[in-house]
Amino acid sequence: MMRVNHNNRIFRGDFLKLSDKQKKMLQGAVAPTIVATLIFFITYFFFGMENTMIGPFATLSFLRCRNMCNHYECLIRNFSVYMIMAVLSFLAVLNLPLCIIVNAIALFWIACLLIDEYNPNNYFPAGMALIFFQIAPVHTVSDLGNRLLALLASFGIVFLFACFLSLNTTVQNRLKALISDGFDVCKELLAQTGCITADSHSAQNETSEQVPELHKKLCTINQHISREIYSANRATLRLKGKTNWYCRFVLVFQIINYLTDHAQEDNNQQTARGIYEKFYAQFQEIEPATDYRRLNFRIRKPDIRNLRFRFALRQVIVLTPCLVLAYLWQTNNIYWLVISVFFMMIPFTEYTMQRVRQRVFGTMAGIVLSFILFTIFPDFTSRVVIMTAANFLIYATDGYGPTVAFITCSALALQSIDSNIPVVLTQRLIYTLLGGGIALLSNRYIFPVRLQKQMQYLFELLRTLREQLAEIGIHTTPGDDSRRHQIDQLIIKSYLLSTRAEDLQESLPEMQKHSDFEDARKQHMEFLASYLAQYMA
Repeated sequence: MMRVNHNNRIFRGDFLKLSDKQKKMLQGAVAPTIVATLIFFITYFFFGMENTMIGPFATLSFLRCRNMCNHYECLIRNFSVYMIMAVLSFLAVLNLPLCIIVNAIALFWIACLLIDEYNPNNYFPAGMALIFFQIAPVHTVSDLGNRLLALLASFGIVFLFACFLSLNTTVQNRLKALISDGFDVCKELLAQTGCITADSHSAQNETSEQVPELHKKLCTINQHISREIYSANRATLRLKGKTNWYCRFVLVFQIINYLTDHAQEDNNQQTARGIYEKFYAQFQEIEPATDYRRLNFRIRKPDIRNLRFRFALRQVIVLTPCLVLAYLWQTNNIYWLVISVFFMMIPFTEYTMQRVRQRVFGTMAGIVLSFILFTIFPDFTSRVVIMTAANFLIYATDGYGPTVAFITCSALALQSIDSNIPVVLTQRLIYTLLGGGIALLSNRYIFPVRLQKQMQYLFELLRTLREQLAEIGIHTTPGDDSRRHQIDQLIIKSYLLSTRAEDLQESLPEMQKHSDFEDARKQHMEFLASYLAQYMA
């Protein structure tokens, strides 16, 4: 007993030595591992081995939705998309013409309509479903029905776990916490700039060094609020709700940022104080109604410069022939080529080499690990244990390369059980290398999306938003619901686009960064604030 307690103390001591990030990742890996394992066993025993591939992308949906407050609506959307992918995959394997037409349409739809300018990685789960369903195709209507039931059962598990993990989380609570922090920063800003002190000049002189940091902090809070509102609107199925009532506070904070940055200009201190008092009272006292219309953040106008449109065309041109080749060849594991191309042909050209390198080296490491484990443990039960352990490490690992190593081990654990292990592992490596070559060439020459050009495009979109804002003032009247809706949409879009541009700016090499980026973004936000202040006072 003493020995056991001693070992427990050692384990706890080792766990405490882990960084907070490592602890969080290990703890966060438990739920998705349980979800993936439950989906595997339920699909395997009740719906057949051919439907066990639902687990990876269903679990990915769980990971994306578990921290969302309106997760059930997001999951319903994802479930609907996967049902469509199942039907399209069924049609795609009926004959060659349908294989070409259906896959081209599906790939374009996934890349162009499921992603947007602010989150260009949303296409992965749906694309995985389209390809995985063709790896293990069904050829009869009854088998298709069985697959749809397997999807329903899998998402039942995902839904239950997502609900359990977010019982006490709501969009309103998150937004209220962020907005409360924002008002605290505003109050400090007003004090620092003399807006709520008797001696404004002395207050400003003593604390002027802190003001830029407070401005930056308030801008960061606005970014978080905008992201929450964006996520809620993207996920919701309802046309109206409470969430968008909180858009006004993004504008309030932006205007206070602007006014306190120009505190010495006429009436700015008084205006900032008045806006703070008016909207802080609203925040404390008003319970929003459920009649605020859903916001649409997508850029609807087709544009060849748009990331979504270019990437969709590239997906169709490159992946459709790969899927057709896999359909015609029908050799074992040919779809690994499609999977490799799909995961390495990411939207941005500059990221491709790093992605390919990580994928190739991760696959090599996974192959070595798989060879050792599969040779020692050849039986089915052991392979299931290996797959489960690898799944846990997938979700607990930081970095794409190590994740790929464990993905390789997990994916091959059961696929190689009745095969020659060295042959299967060699095929995996060959298809990965071929896929990497195709991805590199495709991203370089077929509708490439380059960081600098995309940043220029984002700046053009911001300029368009300023023009649209000016039109709102001309064509609508203050207080009009339509004007309120349009302003909310434009201010959130502005933050989403500027945040996306900031991410791209940070990823550029130092010599390629836009030297005037911060000034351009500040000028845009100041224009919004100065123009809209008339409606807020």
